[in-house]
Amino acid sequence: MDLISCRVRSDRTGMEKDFFKLQFPAWVNIVAITEKNEIIFIRQYRFGSDRVELEIPGGAVEEGEPPLEAGLRELLEETGYAGENGRIIGKVCPNPAIQGNFCYTVLVEKVRKVAEPALDEMEDIEVLTVPEGEIFALVKDGSISHGLVLNGLMFYAMEAKRRLK
Repeated sequence: MDLISCRVRSDRTGMEKDFFKLQFPAWVNIVAITEKNEIIFIRQYRFGSDRVELEIPGGAVEEGEPPLEAGLRELLEETGYAGENGRIIGKVCPNPAIQGNFCYTVLVEKVRKVAEPALDEMEDIEVLTVPEGEIFALVKDGSISHGLVLNGLMFYAMEAKRRLK
């Protein structure tokens, strides 16, 4: 992450003020669906919230790496799962007030465990599967509260609705 500072002038008022921007790489979140319609989730401690969060797999896009490839790589690294028909189903700007990066949601179907996770030195991740029908209850009761995860699940719900039409 880089911190960028810039003096900004309001066209409307003429007032000037220093603004700060956090520069991050692009991110990916992965909605990975098993043949039994289970979604792959991970539990991991997050320093920002100071608690263990229930999330879908995700991570940073490396420089020059296409977001879809990053999503497939992160899924395999964090969970040991791989699947079929990987595609981007959504894209959001996490916080346009102070960031300019995007977070892509990648959907991967018919996932199965093909390897052991290859975790970074600071990752301590528990992998679990959650039946698709239980997801909304976990959102409603606050078990899933990560905003970008909720975005990814919304994109998945929209994709599922589109396929039913």
